[in-house]
Amino acid sequence: MFYFIKMEQMNKIDKNMLKNGNLARKEVGFRFMLFRRAIRKTVRELASELKVAESTIVDIENGAAYPGIAYLHYLYEKYRLNINWLLTKTGRMFVRKARAGTKDPMYEKYAELVELMRVPAVEQAIEAALTEIRALLELEKQKNKE
Repeated sequence: MFYFIKMEQMNKIDKNMLKNGNLARKEVGFRFMLFRRAIRKTVRELASELKVAESTIVDIENGAAYPGIAYLHYLYEKYRLNINWLLTKTGRMFVRKARAGTKDPMYEKYAELVELMRVPAVEQAIEAALTEIRALLELEKQKNKE
């Protein structure tokens, strides 16, 4: 079942990613490669399907980049990729499909969030908040070094 990460868990994950940024990206990249292989796609096939350069898939798998939210949404919709598994190794690789006639309430929240992120003002507010959080975490990191 798809579920959201609580804010305190996300903050912990963000801090760990700042501390171990390269390691976290490499772990996500490795799980992304496992997912790609599980759906039996080559780098070329997945890149073509997502309409990105092959180097983008290679960069994700090598830990040089994270997959974008639009791609994650597409992979969830088409293949039922568990985004929590991809980013945090929580749960299983794939989310079970809901029984006919039932709706996953957490997915509904996720879909609403994706829609809201398409509103420029909301996107800017989220980016500003993330920038502020990153700056605060960087200050905390420097403070801890002293």
